[in-house]
Amino acid sequence: MRALIVYYTKTGHTRRAAEDIAEGLRNEGLDVTIQAVAEMTGPDVANHAVIVVGSPCHAGSLAIRAGVSGPVRSVLKALAPGALAGKVGGAFAVHCSYGGHRTTRAIAKRLRDAGAHVPHQGVVVKAGVPFSLYTGPLASEESREQLRQFGQALARAAGAVA
Repeated sequence: MRALIVYYTKTGHTRRAAEDIAEGLRNEGLDVTIQAVAEMTGPDVANHAVIVVGSPCHAGSLAIRAGVSGPVRSVLKALAPGALAGKVGGAFAVHCSYGGHRTTRAIAKRLRDAGAHVPHQGVVVKAGVPFSLYTGPLASEESREQLRQFGQALARAAGAVA
């Protein structure tokens, strides 16, 4: 079974979160591809049972675009209705001070709209500093473990759907 993790990042925190989720998926036996949205021409979801999408939290506690980064919004908009039918979807966000739950809810809604089964509310972790182009503080080990467990839960859900 294959999984695709799509993410956007400026400072690397969201990439690191994607790698932790990938570790959890791999621990459950899935073949994982991690892809930055900048490397995509469109979401290639056909051969993947699990689709996970991550975004840094851009004012994620406010209603402004639900806190989802522009590049991730573009990828989500490119998903045709029914494109994720029979697949498991998941959402994650990285924030530097607060928010993120609105971001994961918005991503999860779009995944559901495309037909995915989204069994988990998503994971939000804290890392970095506000309005920064440098890395800043990394996510805690506790948060990283939460991301790995999220990956494992998505893999198990995919096994139940298959």
